[in-house]
Amino acid sequence: MCRGIVPAWLFTGALVKLFDGTPALLPKQVRAVYSGIAKVVGMSAEADLTRFFDIALRGTISMEFTLAAAMILLPRFSRAIAALVLTLFVAILVSVVISGDASCGCFGSKGPPPIVVLIIDGTLLACVLFFKPKHATRQAKTTGALAGAWVAASAFAVAITFGLPAKMMVQAQPIENAPPTSTATASTTIPAPSTTTPTTTANTSATTPTSKQLPAQTPATATSSTSSSAWPKPPAQLQPYYMPQVEQWVGKPLRSQPLAALIQQPLPANLEQGRWIVMFFRKDCDHCHEVLEKHFMVKLPAPTLLISIPDTNPASELPNPCTECIETSFIKGPEYVVGTPILMSIENGIVKRVCIDTDNRESLEATLQFR
Repeated sequence: MCRGIVPAWLFTGALVKLFDGTPALLPKQVRAVYSGIAKVVGMSAEADLTRFFDIALRGTISMEFTLAAAMILLPRFSRAIAALVLTLFVAILVSVVISGDASCGCFGSKGPPPIVVLIIDGTLLACVLFFKPKHATRQAKTTGALAGAWVAASAFAVAITFGLPAKMMVQAQPIENAPPTSTATASTTIPAPSTTTPTTTANTSATTPTSKQLPAQTPATATSSTSSSAWPKPPAQLQPYYMPQVEQWVGKPLRSQPLAALIQQPLPANLEQGRWIVMFFRKDCDHCHEVLEKHFMVKLPAPTLLISIPDTNPASELPNPCTECIETSFIKGPEYVVGTPILMSIENGIVKRVCIDTDNRESLEATLQFR
């Protein structure tokens, strides 16, 4: 149990995390601890945090490899190490299950649900504590050789983990003129969102209701969109993951943030004129749906742009209750390591306030009311 099953279980999880290579696999409780450490060491800025988490993730994986090797090669300590590791895992998994997270990231993005991993880890822990070795551990004369083998194995694991190059991907430019999926009538002019009445296009007498997604532009009107010239384009080479620290965006132009370049275009022509609400959400997020239903269904607090994070299961997507919100998404490719929903109040393109905890009524209302 302690020298075979538990280390094999630990090794498998570490190997999966190594090849996935994203901190999105770490439970949010662990990410919160690492974020606190980053703040202490002065690496909490968004540009530094990605590098810090890359090192932290590699360090975590190296530690798991080292502990697995110790359980195999150091029989005197196998049971104690197995008990400590499994106890820590069970404690984290209990927190993950209670918080309702869909994944613990223990075995990659396609791994089993947290409750299944908790049952397995709990069973392994019970076995480690219940069963005791019948025979004495190896003689002292073999301890030195085994310790040397463990040091060598650990050094090899650390070298492989930190030597593996970071994932980089070449991302094709997003399709800017993709046809809308909403049922609203397309026009050659991007409709400006309204909180009161529908907009009427300049080239037709028909009234066009504000749609959930921006309609495709024609070449003649492309210059009217913020995406046509001023709005930044996505780089050809993207990071494997992005960890936006939206609280640090307050007082800065939205367009200046690296994540802004990854928003699917076209964008509303008047996005940087007057007041706007911008919301990051996931289409399968119950909490996001609840916020939209409660605060954006009857009357918009301001013209609203919804930006979805494209890492959801289409089968679990919920209908968007906000019929007057303009909807777009981030481009597919990288991992977006960010919780949702997130709301921002924007004025003349400047981020004025951010709400990352919509359960905090004061913060939410201040963001929606531009206070």
